[in-house]
Amino acid sequence: MDRETVEAINLFAGMNIQTDGKEEVIDMCKAWEEQREEGIEQGIEQGRKTEVFDSVQCGDYSTARGAQKLNLSIDEFKKQMMAAGFSIPQ
Repeated sequence: MDRETVEAINLFAGMNIQTDGKEEVIDMCKAWEEQREEGIEQGIEQGRKTEVFDSVQCGDYSTARGAQKLNLSIDEFKKQMMAAGFSIPQ
């Protein structure tokens, strides 16, 4: 597929298929597979965060332990947890 077509797909589909600027033909099967794998990785990471947030909200983990499990500062952890719709236990 030519570079202009890939750029249009990126724009309209909100994707980020990389082009190296040299190749005129892009292997779309490979590009779609890379996008699919990236989506799976993002889903796994989001699921992990949700599980940690739920564990903190239920009292299974302290806020400090939840932050540690996600490699975040306590303030950033609380911010992300509240943004995801969870409440911080008192």
